Amino acid sequence: MKKRMKSLRKRLLLPLFLLLVIFVPVIMGEEIKVRAIQKVDLAGDDILMIEAQTTKCFNFPYYLFIPSGVDKDRQVYMLVETNNTGTTSDDLEVHREKALRLVERSHANRMARRLGVPLLVPVFPRPMTNWRAYTHALDIDTLEIEEGKLKRIDLQLTAMIKYAQELLRINGFKINERVFMHGFSASAKFCNRYSFLHPEMVKAVAAGGVNGLPTLPVKEWNECELPFPIGTAGIERFIDKPFNEKAFRQVAHYIYMGSFDRNDTLPSRDAWREEEADIIKKALAEKMIPDRWELSRKIYRQQKLPAQLVTYNGVAHAITDQIQDDVTDFFKANAGEKFVRIEPYEYPFVEYKEIRQAHVNGLYWPDDERLPEWMRKGNHKWAFLIGIEEWNKGQSHRQLNELRANAGFRFVLKAEGQKDIEISENNYGGNCSSGDGEFQAFYVNMKDTQIGQIVPGVSYGLEPVNESNEYYWTVNNGITLIRAGQGRTYDFLNNTILPHTISLNGNIGSVIGLLESMMSKIELPDEIEKIEFELLVKPGELRRMPKIKFSAEGLSVIEVLWIGCNRSSLEYRIRGNTVYIDKKR
Repeated sequence: MKKRMKSLRKRLLLPLFLLLVIFVPVIMGEEIKVRAIQKVDLAGDDILMIEAQTTKCFNFPYYLFIPSGVDKDRQVYMLVETNNTGTTSDDLEVHREKALRLVERSHANRMARRLGVPLLVPVFPRPMTNWRAYTHALDIDTLEIEEGKLKRIDLQLTAMIKYAQELLRINGFKINERVFMHGFSASAKFCNRYSFLHPEMVKAVAAGGVNGLPTLPVKEWNECELPFPIGTAGIERFIDKPFNEKAFRQVAHYIYMGSFDRNDTLPSRDAWREEEADIIKKALAEKMIPDRWELSRKIYRQQKLPAQLVTYNGVAHAITDQIQDDVTDFFKANAGEKFVRIEPYEYPFVEYKEIRQAHVNGLYWPDDERLPEWMRKGNHKWAFLIGIEEWNKGQSHRQLNELRANAGFRFVLKAEGQKDIEISENNYGGNCSSGDGEFQAFYVNMKDTQIGQIVPGVSYGLEPVNESNEYYWTVNNGITLIRAGQGRTYDFLNNTILPHTISLNGNIGSVIGLLESMMSKIELPDEIEKIEFELLVKPGELRRMPKIKFSAEGLSVIEVLWIGCNRSSLEYRIRGNTVYIDKKR
């Protein structure tokens, strides 16, 4: 009944919703920087940026969004969603920008508006230099950091929450001591684990896309100890006291997965240590969906916790509008003293399909005109693409990951009279898709020595090395790979001698600047409209590049470019009429 009513409601409200989207854009207040507990001039839909305050026990800034609909006459729970950048970076600005987007326009923003509550989003970094510390998931490597700014970011979040509560109260809001928490993917792990460590801080928590394994409320399973954060064994070393099971049983949990979700982090050593992965495989299950997820549901049920673990049919690793509605409804229903289950949205059952036989329908160099436009844009660090026909609609690109895992990634490039060139797992560079079945392919990375083995002008066929009769590759008739010569742009640059004596005393940026200046004075052939140089090195890295000092005459553009790249440990690649300068592959 709920499914039918929601569908009817959506049909009735859709025209009005579209009008609101088109004619009434969301207007956000200006960002207000806050350095102390103080009265703030609020205009509605305000975004406060609270700067890091080490004296208050948090080393990083955080955002506080206050929707205009927050009622000052009633007690409300603050909503907390930790940031999830989706990548590593030692530049805090990268994480700040992603956190701000989460605050401004995201599911978290919409939930806060619908609930009529403030939203807190921290700006925790996820470092590249210490990539094993998956801070945004609050993993074991993060919890064991004993010094520096990243020490115990869970305690820093607690300090942020308490500071924000005090700030809100001094500005006239009635804020409850405990909070609502939501997270998805890595941030789902964070909030789920935080609820075990600090249950006294949490009223209700919703966690989605948890890799089929939220922290389990047991110390062991199948006669295997489950150390935190797999289970609760040894959690005491992070809280300096016995696990507060009484407080934990007062936290309402909504944990959800999509039946098509294949975003499994078990093989990733940033998410799980090798010994943790071994425990999970031995004591629980290696396969995420359905095995590990269904076992997690069973264990939560057996412990009779105030928890609702939900599977959404046909949903991949995503937060749909209906899921957002359910999470919001769950928070509303569990704002009181008793645990209340909701009736989640029911999608129709859809069977998950695997790609068992992949038909290779194209081999593409980066500048191949047959590629979709979105594939030809920008810099390409891959050598060529292997395109396939198969795509199961309604499923994510994870189906390509599964194909590669099941069928392997071993091929041989063959040409009559030429040396065979082996393509192995080491050459796998990921995959890409349009998402609708129009185009999907696998990246092949090759070292320059490997590319050098491909003879220009010779037609190479691709021969799969299949190791399974159940999952395998086949190549359609007429599919070949032909390497062109260096190309007209290379030939022109190689034959163009720069006038006068070249004198340089700077980094690679100076080299590029000199070449751009010189090329602006050189007449180009009719078939080349313009030649551009694109330096793909970050400003911080550029500043650390060595000085290049030389003086010579009679050099071609390619020779000057080679000298600059060689002394900077960089390489150049020519795609069309653009010269890309980047780190060596």
